[in-house]
Amino acid sequence: RLGARRGGAAVARAQATRRVVAMAGIFERDWLKAEPIVPALGYLGWLVPSNIPVGSYGGKSLFGCMMGSIGEELAHFPSGPGVHDDFWLFMITWHVGLFLTMTLGQIGWQGRKQGYF
Repeated sequence: RLGARRGGAAVARAQATRRVVAMAGIFERDWLKAEPIVPALGYLGWLVPSNIPVGSYGGKSLFGCMMGSIGEELAHFPSGPGVHDDFWLFMITWHVGLFLTMTLGQIGWQGRKQGYF
């Protein structure tokens, strides 16, 4: 029995001292490769078109409608916008467009930089 205990302890010790080898280089730490110019150009790339008047907004721009809606909501500040208020439509539409433009701008900038197009 003493030999069985020693053998079991040796196996347990061998399992405890196994080394875990991680493969380096599979996932880069700087995976985003952010360029400071891309957010600025993406913002301008969305701000300019969102300021163009559109007939469906009554001849107003999306950005103008969003800013007007913000002003209306600030007029009765302590209470927030209602669930069915147009503020949410303007805010969500404008921000989805902004983040889509910035994401596609980053993809395009890195694609050009890396020679994909």
